[in-house]
Amino acid sequence: MEKQMFDLEQGLNRLSSDIAAEKLALDKIVKVFEDSPVYAVKDSGGTVAEYKYFVYPFKGFSLVDYSLYYSLGKYLARFIAKDVEAIVTVESDGIPVASFVAAELGLPLIIAKSFHYNLPCREFVQQTGYYNRKMYLSDVIEGKKVALVDCMISTGGTMKAMIEAIKTLPGTQISGIYCINNKNNYGSQQEEFNGYEYKYLFNTFVNDQNKVEVGLSRALKEVFWQQIDEQFFELAKNCAQFSNYSKNGYQVGSLIVSADNFEIMAWGFRKSNIHAEQDALSMLKINCPDWQQREFTLYTTLEPCVYRNGTGHIACADLVNEIPQIRWVVIGDTDTADGKINGAGIVRLHEKKHLRLINERKVIRCEKEVIHFVC
Repeated sequence: MEKQMFDLEQGLNRLSSDIAAEKLALDKIVKVFEDSPVYAVKDSGGTVAEYKYFVYPFKGFSLVDYSLYYSLGKYLARFIAKDVEAIVTVESDGIPVASFVAAELGLPLIIAKSFHYNLPCREFVQQTGYYNRKMYLSDVIEGKKVALVDCMISTGGTMKAMIEAIKTLPGTQISGIYCINNKNNYGSQQEEFNGYEYKYLFNTFVNDQNKVEVGLSRALKEVFWQQIDEQFFELAKNCAQFSNYSKNGYQVGSLIVSADNFEIMAWGFRKSNIHAEQDALSMLKINCPDWQQREFTLYTTLEPCVYRNGTGHIACADLVNEIPQIRWVVIGDTDTADGKINGAGIVRLHEKKHLRLINERKVIRCEKEVIHFVC
């Protein structure tokens, strides 16, 4: 038992460190965008008379930590459907990140190029905001389901031309368009592009001071937190192995994580008539003297109770609701074995908390308060 507890504590510390490093990588990417130099170029056959652009940092013209490409590719890969058969991009700026996406998914990468290599191809004209050129897309994707990956959408000219070229290939399906960033100077934030799913990682904009403004997209925030929740929930399940059994045969584990730095502040498990959430909340108040000035996520393997037998204990759903610093609650299973609970804990928590139901793959947002985590 002592070794198991040591292993649990090591796992808790390791995961906090790994996720903090993940967040640091996103912070570095944001900084790289913000430091990008801005220029304007006159129309050379494009669609904008004077096109304002920043030197895109992930194109091989900047001294950027190459491991950041891996982070970008990993996040984009999570957006792409499992039945996609190939990744398609266009030279040259989209190639690095599309390569990481294809490698992450174990899929072929097809690149539209400015030369046809005497192979069967579809010809199209790539028209950006400030130039146009003839491009060739290999016919090899005919009949396949493909995902389009690129560095960014600005005016949308490149992506529209790619889509039209793919439409000429019989039986070829486009699952969606996935980009590192959406540059909002010449378009708007959107969740679809030409009728296809459109997801990107960052919102960017060149302001009047010729500086790049950048923020995490809603899609990136969702996938970032989903990934974190899944990992911390696995540790909550590890906590449950130390729990005694309830009358219905459950073992329950709970975990409380700081929302700002992902440090695990407390954990708990069922001990006699002390419930897992109750145990974790008690540890939080001991381990974290400034807990009232912080924000937290609570993870629990089973829906918190809404009643307690006997006197001296408050129902766990009420205990959690009494602490506004706990903004999100991530729950594994509904307590279907107890007819008095069986979803009632989720309903009660929803009055004051945002919820993620891990095993149902569902998010329930509290309507009384709009809560924004800063990533």
